Amino acid sequence: MSNFLNPENSVMQFLARVCDYLILNVVFILSCIPIFTVGAALSALYTVSFKMIRKEDGYVLKRYFKAFCANFKQGTILWLICLILFFFLQYDGLIIGSMGGSMGQILSILFYTIVLVLAAMFLYLWPILAYFVCTTKQVVKNALYMCLGHLPWTALLLLYFGLVWFIMTRSILTLGIVVAVSMAGGFSLTAWITGKIFLKIFARYQPETSQTEEKQE
Repeated sequence: MSNFLNPENSVMQFLARVCDYLILNVVFILSCIPIFTVGAALSALYTVSFKMIRKEDGYVLKRYFKAFCANFKQGTILWLICLILFFFLQYDGLIIGSMGGSMGQILSILFYTIVLVLAAMFLYLWPILAYFVCTTKQVVKNALYMCLGHLPWTALLLLYFGLVWFIMTRSILTLGIVVAVSMAGGFSLTAWITGKIFLKIFARYQPETSQTEEKQE
């Protein structure tokens, strides 16, 4: 029994890690409630996830709120830009959808291509903000460069989130299941899964300095 309760025990370490991810999930959800703080919350989620993936010791809450405050301004600006783009694209989508003929088809293809690229950029924004030291403009440029420069990984990320979206929109029941899983630990689990992918991508840029310098605590 004493061996089981030993902090060095592999089972105890696993349980401690699970507890950390549950705490991370809860604090992420709570910090998203004001809505305008979602950008800072996403960057903080990835900051902590990256360190946990690399098995760096530290207090989850302390790291989270330190990253949240550090990235608050940039994260909020990027998030508000994303919201404006979302509503703008919604409006454009309705107009293009109402158009007929070959011109309507061409515009639809162009529109959905742009939406796909922007969706990919959205996925890269927050990990880049969490990992690298760069200006807001550089975050956007790097997101575009990386999402197009690593198409296989980008396709996998889009497939993952697309599958979640597909399941969520099938029915009220599947929506409830996705929400329940997300509340129980789905956000931190997703950050862990996708974080492993982003760390593989970012490792290729590690020799860079200045704007691609890894953020330190």
